[in-house]
Amino acid sequence: MYSILHITDLHRAISDPISNSELLSALICDQDSYQQEDPPIRPPDAIVVSGDIIQGVGLNTPNSEQELSSQYDVALDFLSDLAKRFLNGDRSKIIIVPGNHDIDWNVSFSSMELVDDSKYPKNLPSVLFEKDSPYRWDWKSRQLYQIKDQELYSQRLAAFWNFFKKFYSGINNMMRVEPWSSANLYSLDEGRIAIAAFNSCHGNDCFSFHGDIPREVIAQSHIDLKDLGPWRLRVAVWHHDVEGPPYRHDYMDKEIVRGMIGRGFRLGLYGHQHRVQITPQNVHLLTQETMVVASAGSLCAGLRELPMGAYRGYSIIEIHDDYSGARIHVREMRIANLFSRAILQDFNGRSYVDLKWTAPLDAAGRPENPAELKHLETIRNAEYAIKVESNPLKALRLLSAIDLKNDSFGRLLAVSAAVKYGDPTKLIEIIGNPQTIQELLFLFDAKLATNSCSEAGALITEYKDKLNLPESIMNELQTKVKLKRLVKL
Repeated sequence: MYSILHITDLHRAISDPISNSELLSALICDQDSYQQEDPPIRPPDAIVVSGDIIQGVGLNTPNSEQELSSQYDVALDFLSDLAKRFLNGDRSKIIIVPGNHDIDWNVSFSSMELVDDSKYPKNLPSVLFEKDSPYRWDWKSRQLYQIKDQELYSQRLAAFWNFFKKFYSGINNMMRVEPWSSANLYSLDEGRIAIAAFNSCHGNDCFSFHGDIPREVIAQSHIDLKDLGPWRLRVAVWHHDVEGPPYRHDYMDKEIVRGMIGRGFRLGLYGHQHRVQITPQNVHLLTQETMVVASAGSLCAGLRELPMGAYRGYSIIEIHDDYSGARIHVREMRIANLFSRAILQDFNGRSYVDLKWTAPLDAAGRPENPAELKHLETIRNAEYAIKVESNPLKALRLLSAIDLKNDSFGRLLAVSAAVKYGDPTKLIEIIGNPQTIQELLFLFDAKLATNSCSEAGALITEYKDKLNLPESIMNELQTKVKLKRLVKL
């Protein structure tokens, strides 16, 4: 199994009631424990951090920029130590997205102006809920604001992206991870798992608390991953929850998740609600497709921020070897600030749940076969290298990475590349046991070129019946062997 440690809602601050060292110690102790449990849990191969890295600051907080910087310093130290302890220091295997607490409310408020009562737009309720509306309603003061400085408004996550840039500084082996991106793309499990890390804080600020990921961002991520793939599993990460109690207005529309399902994402990880929730989400296209969507409990939110009956916690996701599902283990901090297995009432008191998802479908409505797609892509690239780029060495390098035993066209390309490259030793290695008369002829000539006259002669005897070798060709080959021996004498 491939294992992902899922943490969320860190809410790191200088005054946080649980220190970095205490939190890290609790995670290390739990890892020592859960490897011995029944069932044992695999140590994490990667880590997902699904938002709310810091506690943030309220409106009119003195020295708010300095306070934000201090909180991110605490978070940076914690995640750096986490990478060292759990991933041998490999930060490329940590996936980070922002949450609503990462937004600088003071910056967003500074970009707005109070709207005079006489200038209120008609149908104000409708205008407020229009997509990308510039208007914001403050329920505390019962006043209307309008975003006037879009450039300043776009800087409300500047402190988060500065932290993000520091965390990944000096790391060059990631797929496409850049500050200020609406969707960063990560590659895990030696290129088998793709993760799209979405910023779900589009339009989120000091007065607007909902989550949103623009549809065009998800669509472009899908296109990019298609070009960079194929993948055995596509995972989406964001911050905001898609389900919750009545009268809450900080959700993300569930239709956004359904759009992910139709684009081949099969596992979704999020946070925000400070409690565990694991559900299968469905989309009905030509056939029903399923995605597992799971939130982890808050890793270290203050006790007043936890829902009633909820504990601090995190999850470990063990992805099945065939990438068709996952076992999700839930850990909770119940006693003495130490983590242990959770008791999940929705799953008969177990601390884990097994869930499966449907395989993504290809253009013909069949389950995708990533291994076959990768094989075909390699064949296409090798053919292009030979016929268009006239680069047989590149083609040989590409084809050496795939199995050509049952691919006659692939074998033909490899033989053709070796012939054009003029390396008889490589040609002998590729052909092995010839499957056609043409391969036998190439192999025969390669043996003669390496002065293996006896082996060349033996090929005629061994394959004359297996390949129904015409007598005229057999006589010609025997003549070549005699001439080669005479030349050597």
